[in-house]
Amino acid sequence: MGIRNELFQHWIDALSGVTFPVSSKQQVYAGLPKGAAGNLSIHGLVICNVGELFEKFLKPTDFPISSADELANLILDRAGI
Repeated sequence: MGIRNELFQHWIDALSGVTFPVSSKQQVYAGLPKGAAGNLSIHGLVICNVGELFEKFLKPTDFPISSADELANLILDRAGI
């Protein structure tokens, strides 16, 4: 599995508690177990803090976001992955 596919699947899993569509970062945070304070980890290695990542890559004009797939692709595209 390529790194993009692996990261994509981790995002999809992490976003499973989020009810889409969402109209703000706060709605996404509300569906995450640790909210903005959570970290995304792969194989035990912390990749990033969710809140910091969203602040860097998500803009108010990105919303509404209709699905976990859309959000994961948006983040990965903006990260250049």
